[in-house]
Amino acid sequence: MRVLVVEDVATVAARIAAALRGEGMEVLIAASGAEARQSSAEFKPDLVLLDLSLPDVNGMELVDGFTQEGAGVIVVTASAEEEARVAALDTGADDYMVKPVAINELAARIRAVHRRLQGRREAPETATSTKLVVDATQRRVVAPDGRLALLTEAEMLTIDALLRANGQPVARETLSLTALRRPLHAEDRSVDQLVMKLRRKLGDIGCAERVILSVRRQGYVLPAPGQFDVSSEVSAI
Repeated sequence: MRVLVVEDVATVAARIAAALRGEGMEVLIAASGAEARQSSAEFKPDLVLLDLSLPDVNGMELVDGFTQEGAGVIVVTASAEEEARVAALDTGADDYMVKPVAINELAARIRAVHRRLQGRREAPETATSTKLVVDATQRRVVAPDGRLALLTEAEMLTIDALLRANGQPVARETLSLTALRRPLHAEDRSVDQLVMKLRRKLGDIGCAERVILSVRRQGYVLPAPGQFDVSSEVSAI
């Protein structure tokens, strides 16, 4: 497994790298955002350990790029604030750890994320052929095996807006007006919390972890609307 450690504190990066090499992983260190981008293109990591406090860029700006390249991302940073954790996970990070980290736990989380990624790569047809029925009348999503995701009205309106967008991003402001029926104010995280809860419910019935993606400065998108079989009642919401 190839792991890219993006960390500007040399002693911390060296400690993590040495421990992971002892676990049999191939490790490369990048000390800045620019170096991380170049290293990712050449090294093609399976997983990236990413510090958010880098000398040349906010590490959050790198998350989407790494995930689009197919790498798993674990944020390893000093901030324990809930807002930072939620923002990182909403942007596409697979996990979030607060420094100082226990090396054994870090290695275990790396292996767990890698297993999930490998599972998706090895069975793409199963993942893309899954059809979930969106039942607006009873506000639920039904999986092929019968599992149900029971949705609140706001969650139902959110998935309806994302489906109507047909693979295009929907602004957070639009989701706030549509699903929460109020304007979006500065520092308001209600839409993000709403999307996070919807992701969890869909994940519980078999949807991919990234069924709803955050698009920086644009909002949220349902990148594979074809995995849903939308009942005609959705238009009546």
